[in-house]
Amino acid sequence: MRFIYERRVRRSSDRTTALRYQLERSREEAGLEAIVLADRDGLPVGAAGDEALCREMAAYAPLVSKSIMGLPLPPLLSGGDLDVRPVTLHGRPYFLAALGGGTARDVWLRSSVEGVGRILATN
Repeated sequence: MRFIYERRVRRSSDRTTALRYQLERSREEAGLEAIVLADRDGLPVGAAGDEALCREMAAYAPLVSKSIMGLPLPPLLSGGDLDVRPVTLHGRPYFLAALGGGTARDVWLRSSVEGVGRILATN
């Protein structure tokens, strides 16, 4: 008899819910304060963390990713370790922004990009 291991604990056929589950997992495992997938207009596509903080991170993500010297951060983000990564998923530009986390952040952000890509491809 062959057993199939299902790595996902929570699933959803709804795109928004599936993105939230994916990002919540990364947030928990990496010890992030918040994580958000933003579109090129700075609007959140999926997020995990405080709603106001995620909206602010999404709005700043396209700007921060293009800035060489960095930008002064707004009050909710100031003092935080904000990491923004531009990603192209299915030919469309997005930004994955994470606040906080430690050394495991890089691994979980790469995992998030893969998971988010799968979700956007199927939903």
